[in-house]
Amino acid sequence: MHVIYIDVLFVVNFFITFFLVMVTAKFAKRKEKLLRTVLASFLGGLYSLVILFDHLNFAVSCLGKLAAACIIIAVAFKLKGFKAYIKEVAIFFFVNLLFLGIIIGLWFLFKPEGIVINNSTVYFNVSARILLITAFAAYILSVVIIRIYNNKTAVKELYSVTVYKNDEKVKFFAFADSGNNLKEPFSDSPVIIAEKKLFENISCHRLIPFSTIGGEGVLNAFKPDKVEINSSIGSVEIHDVYIALSDSVKKGEYQGILNPKILNV
Repeated sequence: MHVIYIDVLFVVNFFITFFLVMVTAKFAKRKEKLLRTVLASFLGGLYSLVILFDHLNFAVSCLGKLAAACIIIAVAFKLKGFKAYIKEVAIFFFVNLLFLGIIIGLWFLFKPEGIVINNSTVYFNVSARILLITAFAAYILSVVIIRIYNNKTAVKELYSVTVYKNDEKVKFFAFADSGNNLKEPFSDSPVIIAEKKLFENISCHRLIPFSTIGGEGVLNAFKPDKVEINSSIGSVEIHDVYIALSDSVKKGEYQGILNPKILNV
């Protein structure tokens, strides 16, 4: 017989859902909003109370998990289309499995006294402080794993980049190259290198120094209103970035070069 404290159950799952939404946002390349994240976490805390019900059959439990995930994601992120929504729900499920696996793995290292699992919900028979510390550690490990995954997959595909400046919109494909570490010297903002011919009608007001094996030089650059970067796993919108223009970028499929780290903002 295990004693489950409802307030501890709710608070712990509130913060765990909070972490899960943040990790999902990083994986899905979405920028989380604090209010939406808090509301979604509140729903996650409420759903955890399902552990108090009599044992539900597997189908009902799975449907409940699916419904809860769909609602949490709908609340956490602004909808950007059905396909993107389904992808975010799938990522949330994956993050749940990753997160739970890390928590259980970390916890078993310290030989727990008891764990209650009912209706696909887990309750650890430990203090809230200890569990939250473990959850935070799992969050850090999850972010590290996702960053490694993103950096590895980033260099294997082309990205669709859309640059907005004044009333103009220019779209092109960019190649992710970890060797592109260019930054605007005053703001320290990251730089995307693009084919000069794409922006013939836009004035440049910055000079970006660069250094390569072949020598050194400067590139003319401008600050766009915003940049949207789309890939097979999601999209990200960036404002703090500069576009540097070059005559020697175009190489068949792509007309730009970006640093994979820019996708982790």
